[in-house]
Amino acid sequence: MSIATPPISFNKVSSTCLKTLKVLQINLGRTKAANDALHPTSDKLQSDLLLLQEPYIYDSQIKGIQQSWNIFNSISNKAAVIIPSRQLHAALISCKKNTVAVKIQTGQQPTTFISAYSSPYSNIQETLLEIQEIISSLPREKIFIGADLNGHNTLWGYSDVDSRGTAIEEFILANNLFINNSSDAPPTFTRNSSKGWPDLSLCTQQMIGEIAYWEVLEEPSLSNHHYIEITIDSSVKNCTFTRYKTRHGNHNIFLKNLKPYVNSLLRAFRNSRNEKDINEATNLQNCVIEACNKSYRTKNQNLSPTPNWYTQDLEIEKNRLKALRRRAQRAPQDKRNARFQFHKEELKKYMRKVKIAKNSGWKSFCTIATNPYGTHYKAAFRKAIKPAELIALNNQDPSGNHLKIAQDILEKIFPHPSNSNSSTYILPCTANDCPAPKEK
Repeated sequence: MSIATPPISFNKVSSTCLKTLKVLQINLGRTKAANDALHPTSDKLQSDLLLLQEPYIYDSQIKGIQQSWNIFNSISNKAAVIIPSRQLHAALISCKKNTVAVKIQTGQQPTTFISAYSSPYSNIQETLLEIQEIISSLPREKIFIGADLNGHNTLWGYSDVDSRGTAIEEFILANNLFINNSSDAPPTFTRNSSKGWPDLSLCTQQMIGEIAYWEVLEEPSLSNHHYIEITIDSSVKNCTFTRYKTRHGNHNIFLKNLKPYVNSLLRAFRNSRNEKDINEATNLQNCVIEACNKSYRTKNQNLSPTPNWYTQDLEIEKNRLKALRRRAQRAPQDKRNARFQFHKEELKKYMRKVKIAKNSGWKSFCTIATNPYGTHYKAAFRKAIKPAELIALNNQDPSGNHLKIAQDILEKIFPHPSNSNSSTYILPCTANDCPAPKEK
């Protein structure tokens, strides 16, 4: 009597759907304090995706970012796309000098997010050409661009137009892009008495109707630039899978639960004659999952919490800075400069408090640890193990969804026999051996 195989489960726990996608865009100004403040701010705003320019770099790496976050950076580290949400799975499409692009499955079609940066002292055409190559490789697809291109133009808030702004305008018109920046929005860059609107949010015509919200936030960023929050009205489907605790025994119980299925599985493999039979015989995975469910406990997959060093006092101080800035903006003309100067001095004090709080929080966390090889040791000396991300191959078409990218990778690694002209048997170049002498 054979044991029936369990129903198909694919190890799936739940399938959720995000109604909207929250994007946070910011130029961190290469400051460590801005990198440190990014985590609590992202947690407060519940951002799903971050488009960064000029993050803090040390030893050729972006520092101060949560280890569990997925980071996709450009070659120069001047631009990055960071995904703090574990409900999003991205595929790296392109990584260039000043530009990086990732693709996320949203709704019926995927959406590509591009982060780019161009220094005011560099050639703007280099960065525009990098973005152009990505757009050209993804015809008629949804593309969102968050970039700091340092160009002046009246279309996005400036009172003048320079050569860089003209080049950006021509680029936008040539690619039929839409500017999400509001014409009456507050400046995205402020320093002393100067202000500007260098940060741009662009999208293709295919996703104009999905941009539900765009705003420059008052949230202190500890950088000369301000946070820009974009809400995209597009659903994102997500599936979570069970992870088992296999390091704590119960292996004998697992073998006992798997044993009833072994004979039927072996019989199915032996009777396989064609591709269809082999596919039907691969329900071994379902049997293993069923045995694991009966044998092992499951792991809790908690979302990234707020950092323990970020206290309520820092949040109160940040709200106070927001109030001081609003008072300075409403002050009479003769008192405005003094109010802004006072706000600047208080902002410096807050930046020092953030640095001290993060350092003291780490020291306190290490001091109270009872196990010398506990969580603090793993955080300092072990790299976080992240899920493998899809990467579009250079010689393949990057258009399409994640399934197409995965199929291209499999075809590259395991080419179909009909598509491969090479033979596994190589004829020898040497002459045949002499025949052995006959025995008498």
